Amino acid sequence: MTTTLYPSSTKYGDLIARAVRLCNAANVMDFNGHVSARDADDPNIFWINNRHASRSTLTAADIVPFDIRAGRRVGEGIEPPSEWHIHREIYRRRPEAGGIVHSHPPFILTLSSAGQKLKPLVSTACFIPEAGAPVFDSPVLINTEARGKGMADAMGDAPIGVLRQHGTVTVGGYAEEAVVMMICAEDNARTQYQALQIGTPTYFHGEELRLMKGEHGGPHAIKKYWHYYEETAQRAGVLDGLS
Repeated sequence: MTTTLYPSSTKYGDLIARAVRLCNAANVMDFNGHVSARDADDPNIFWINNRHASRSTLTAADIVPFDIRAGRRVGEGIEPPSEWHIHREIYRRRPEAGGIVHSHPPFILTLSSAGQKLKPLVSTACFIPEAGAPVFDSPVLINTEARGKGMADAMGDAPIGVLRQHGTVTVGGYAEEAVVMMICAEDNARTQYQALQIGTPTYFHGEELRLMKGEHGGPHAIKKYWHYYEETAQRAGVLDGLS
């Protein structure tokens, strides 16, 4: 089990605490939910907010390291959330995954409760698969290895998955990307819900979806969106006392 992690603790502590507060400020995370980032220097380690700290006042000191192979927290202290199996199973299967968010955004939750698949409808959410975000067809907590595997099986290699009447998981190459995808997916769900009240939504598909994804996705777009959410949160005082 990896034990020499102190050089990374400040870097990932600030990143995860900042990411969770941004999710909370964007109304995609409440008193539950978690963000993780894989350690770039040790891919067997990810960093995640602990299970007790408030998501609205999370600090860098509340972020804990987790050993993927061993299946447990590194060192002593407060444990990670009970649904750490989500993060562990995805990181085990997907070497490209560098950041994961699990939360319970209200509009995505509403759609899944009504049996409506989340489909790409707005330009900032063209990462959503054309057939709709894959669904893990159960509302249970992902708090066992078996459930983690079932969820990961349902999600496959998609960047987003919906847990029916429970929540959502986004997977990015890095934590900021996963956060941006969660916020944009919820924006998409809000528009989808509203469109369903007055007619049949026109979802992006085929070549149109590919073009929209190319025009509105990629590292530059992620950086732009993250900067906007971060600066908005900063101006509102959301990031005060982060360290």
